[in-house]
Amino acid sequence: MRVVVLGDIGQPVYHVGDEAMTHAVVDELRARGVSDIVLLSRDPEQSTRIFGTESVKTLEFPWPPHRRETYLREIRAVLAGDMTALPAEDQVHALIETLKTCDGVVIAGGGNMTSPYGWLLYERAAVGAIANALGKPLVISGQTVGPVLTGPDYDTVVELFRSATLTSVREQTSWDLMRNAGVPAGLTLDDASFFEVDHALPAALELDQVTYKPRADRPFLVATFAPGTGAMDRDAFNQRIAEVLDRIADAGNLDVVMIPHMSHPGQADIDIETHQDIRRRMTTENVMVCGQLSAEESASLTMQAEVVVASRYHPVVFALSSGVPCLGIAVDYYGEVRIGGALANWGLGHTMRSLRHLATPEFDAFVDQFWASRGDIRSYLKQMSPAQGDFQRAWWDFVVETLKGSRPEAPVLVSPEPAFLELASGEHPAVAQLTANNELHIGHQSVELFGLTNLLEDTRGSLGAMEAVRDGLNQVTSALAATESEGHHLRIERDHLQEKLQLLESSLLVRACRKLRLLPR
Repeated sequence: MRVVVLGDIGQPVYHVGDEAMTHAVVDELRARGVSDIVLLSRDPEQSTRIFGTESVKTLEFPWPPHRRETYLREIRAVLAGDMTALPAEDQVHALIETLKTCDGVVIAGGGNMTSPYGWLLYERAAVGAIANALGKPLVISGQTVGPVLTGPDYDTVVELFRSATLTSVREQTSWDLMRNAGVPAGLTLDDASFFEVDHALPAALELDQVTYKPRADRPFLVATFAPGTGAMDRDAFNQRIAEVLDRIADAGNLDVVMIPHMSHPGQADIDIETHQDIRRRMTTENVMVCGQLSAEESASLTMQAEVVVASRYHPVVFALSSGVPCLGIAVDYYGEVRIGGALANWGLGHTMRSLRHLATPEFDAFVDQFWASRGDIRSYLKQMSPAQGDFQRAWWDFVVETLKGSRPEAPVLVSPEPAFLELASGEHPAVAQLTANNELHIGHQSVELFGLTNLLEDTRGSLGAMEAVRDGLNQVTSALAATESEGHHLRIERDHLQEKLQLLESSLLVRACRKLRLLPR
């Protein structure tokens, strides 16, 4: 069986989470006998080296909303039989040919079905439309949907999910959104949960291997932070995180290992740059800022940690499925949905903290309480792990059954009752919802403004082109008018000469010369 898998891989920026989810899909398919796998990638050559599979170029959609909406309509027109909708050399034709050779399509998990990442959403919608037009089974796995979705993007998501044979989302918020849209979807853990980390790192990847070597006698804390700090000043955020990491490291005599999840390979940017700034603010001595590690090594170190503190999503995923207590800090509502959702799938959603909590003096007391509870949290997670693992393995069984032609009903994870209620923030749900509503409103406005700005730029470009055409037409019109005027004068001169010629021909002198044969007749 030949299966096409779409993940957000092969990007110029290496992203541990996206690579890990695609690794997980490939591993789970192979474990169930699917060995002929084709990855859709931004960089097929790199992805083939990393994953050991065939890889082809995926579709690249424009970022501005009106352009991506137009391109998707054109692709759908081609699929409906209108081959004039796009040029023969357009990228979509090669992808259609690739999907013709497969038996099914899997869209790997992620958080890109949201308007701020709309070009990735529309890439997935196009792949889904092609699979549907070709009659191929389509599986959508482990998605976050929204939370910010403009009208056209919401319709696109709903249509994509309705066209699929089997779907799942990875948190309750996304499941509620799809249920309210009347779309049946499963609820599962993130695709990279229980990620196996025995892959060998391909040397050709050329990542920065400044790494940490664990010691049995030296426990360590893993920290991962993105540059984004939401509504909080970046200096203030990084200073507060430095204080939190110092507090935990001092309490447990821990090494602090800062593992980046996003950077350009070979460049100390994005997460690495953020970690370096936090490190400069810390008083703890045993701190290592790692270079960009592979998804496998990042996950492996995270799974061996004493505790994890992160504003990124996948450190939390890696920690939960390996029984490591984790403190998830969300800098915006998008983070609250994803990090809070991942924790809630294990009964710990109320332990997530946002900027609203980080900025308060009471946060230090919470950190102390979290650290004191780490042993009980670890035991709790280890106790839950077998059942969670069985559920997730059953999901992958359903995925392969679907690709073979069956139509199983998508499973829905039953989230456990909240545990360790003493770690709850005490924030009233109405207050959290008000904040969420504000951020959603701002998010929608931001996307709309981005779209209108680009539409205005395109309109200006079109008007500029029209002005150039008009100037050209004016020049042609002027030239024609000049030519017409010149022609009019020439006609008058011609008529005048013809009159002179007639007078000459009728003159006595000319008639006499012709009689004497001095002029031709």
